[in-house]
Parts: sequence; C-alpha cells; structure tokens
Amino acid sequence: MWNYTTGAIAEVVWDTTDPASANFQVAGNWVGVLFAVQAMGSVVWAAVLPQFKNAKLAYAISLVIGAIGFAMVPFLHDQYLQFIPFLLIGCAWAAMLAMPFTFVTNALQGYGHMGAYLGLFNGTICIPQIIAALCGGLVLSVVGHHQSTMMVVSGVLLFVGALCVAVIRDKKNN
Repeated sequence: MWNYTTGAIAEVVWDTTDPASANFQVAGNWVGVLFAVQAMGSVVWAAVLPQFKNAKLAYAISLVIGAIGFAMVPFLHDQYLQFIPFLLIGCAWAAMLAMPFTFVTNALQGYGHMGAYLGLFNGTICIPQIIAALCGGLVLSVVGHHQSTMMVVSGVLLFVGALCVAVIRDKKNN
C-alpha cells in the first residue's frame, strides 16, 4: 500500500503515470487525504470489532472487507469515490493492528516471557514486509507495470489471508 497507492491514484483518477507531472503531485496530496479517511474507517471499525462474539470471524470479515476495498481502487475514477475503498481498507487495518496479537496473547496466557514471544511474533509481520519490498518490483512487472493492479493484488492476498484465518486456534473461543 505504501509503495503503490500514489501511483495507483495518479493513474486511475488523474490519468498520469509521470511522477514529474503536476497531476501526479496532486494525486500524492490526495493520497494523504485518503489515508486520513482510512484512519477514520479504522477508528470506527475498531469500535465495531468488540461487538463480534467470535474473534476469528471478526478478523476474517475485516480482511475480506479490506480486500474488497483494495480491489475497488482501480475501478473508481472519481477522487471522492475513492473514499469508499479507503474506508473499507481502514476496517482491515484496524483488525490487522490488534487481532493477531490478541490471538497470540490468548495462546500464551499462563506462560512467562510474553514480551519475548510477542517480539518474535512481530517478526512474522516484519519479515514478510521486507520480502514484499524486495519482490514488489518483480510482481509489478508480472502484473503489467500498472501500480493500480498492485492494489488488486493486495486485495487478492488479503482475501487469501482471510481464508487462512480458519487455521488459527483461538484459545479464548475454544
């Protein structure tokens, strides 16, 4: 998201891929607005998440909502309509920031050294981010050099992540 959103919005809304163009700069500024919208979506969804009785279901639904948001980006050519996918992406963001750590802490209740385990678990977040940064250009070339298509790739991968939630064993709900 951090690498491809500005290019995607510039391409889809302002019809440019030239980073030196004035429209690309306008798109970059608009992405700041979209990230603020995403943050608002996160705050609202964070208030909704505790209403779910099943944390795994809440997490999976959040990821699917975010997947839909990412996949919508290339198809909405109006800058204000882009609020919709970024609100949806915010729902996934809210869940991704807290729920994986909740599953880990639930699994570790009664064990010592929880901080060390959480630190190690954080590596499962950081290492894939590093791999994505290293391989993103390759994926971009495979999907046709359109940064907007990378948003669809993000949506597909979030959907796959939602399916993978099924294998999580949540001790709190067992």
